[in-house]
Amino acid sequence: MRALPAGREHAGAALLVGIGGGLFATHVFHVVSEDENVATFLLGIVAPMLLAAGVVAGAVWLWRLGVDGESTLRVGGWSAIGAGLLAAAGVLVILYQQQHGVVMEEQVFVVVDAASAGSLLGFIVGVYDIRQRKAEARATRLTRQLTVLNRVLRHDIRTNANVIQGNASLLTEESVDTEERAETIRRQATDLVKLGKQARSIEQILTTEEADREPQDLTAAVETSCERVRRDNPSAEIDVSLPSTLSVLAHHLIDSALANVIENAVEHSNKETPQVRVESRSVSRNGIDYIELRVADNGPGIAKSEIEVLKRGYETDLEHTSGLGLWLVSWIVASSGGEVRFEENDPEGSVVCLRLPRPEDDAHSATESQTAAPAL
Repeated sequence: MRALPAGREHAGAALLVGIGGGLFATHVFHVVSEDENVATFLLGIVAPMLLAAGVVAGAVWLWRLGVDGESTLRVGGWSAIGAGLLAAAGVLVILYQQQHGVVMEEQVFVVVDAASAGSLLGFIVGVYDIRQRKAEARATRLTRQLTVLNRVLRHDIRTNANVIQGNASLLTEESVDTEERAETIRRQATDLVKLGKQARSIEQILTTEEADREPQDLTAAVETSCERVRRDNPSAEIDVSLPSTLSVLAHHLIDSALANVIENAVEHSNKETPQVRVESRSVSRNGIDYIELRVADNGPGIAKSEIEVLKRGYETDLEHTSGLGLWLVSWIVASSGGEVRFEENDPEGSVVCLRLPRPEDDAHSATESQTAAPAL
């Protein structure tokens, strides 16, 4: 679900509380202004009052579950529709009775009772609606991810296997540089192992819910990834400028995303000395605080066609990415409730920006080494 503007983020909860609270207050007024017998008191006041209170309790329930603002607003809309429809039905019943010479007592409260029942019924329909929408969205996303995974695995495994087979067959020839061929085979085998690890990570993403997020120390994860990349690429210059701790709310595989971004910045560089700089800043969007991790390199940059494919969320036979790395990063960050952005580095190279939400208890704390900025 997309984020709502800050002013509307809590509109759904406010609408539900307004509907339920307004109806509840009307029933309270009925209690103090009318003298009812036990039966009419229970059926005409207490029962509808509980229905109205149920809508308010439902708003609190959605808030405690962490349901997003757009979904809550949709539930509020359904509750309002339900209240309006049954209130209109109550008015029609009153008018029908009047046409037959029957004048109902306390007509306003009859309509309010009907509205109370309708508001709770609409709430239930709304909850069902957002669950179905989320299930459909998840099914669509999984289908696209599986399509990408299938294409990349088929293509890369076939390509690497052909290279290994070709070089292995050449090893039997005396005129061939066996050391060079053996190195090619080792390199292709290493790529296959890396591809397998990425596929396992993607499998974990596909089998976990989006809500499975936990506080992570971004600084520690970056340092671990950089140490590994420095060990495998001694010529690379990696500069990390981060606070001692940097807490974000993320998927447990966020370290895999970080490792992929930093490794790609080094491995795809066309320089003898690849240079990578990692820094962070605080940003805010629609009232939500994020940490934006920026990984800049001096390489050839990322092709615009690949960036467009990632933004679109799926591949075609003519438009696709080279490998699983960027897809893995994009999906892990999306599962963390964040987003990935790409910028051009000055004077050359690219900047990969990973924007991740801060934990609520840390959202308003300031870090001296960060610069607060509005989100783009």
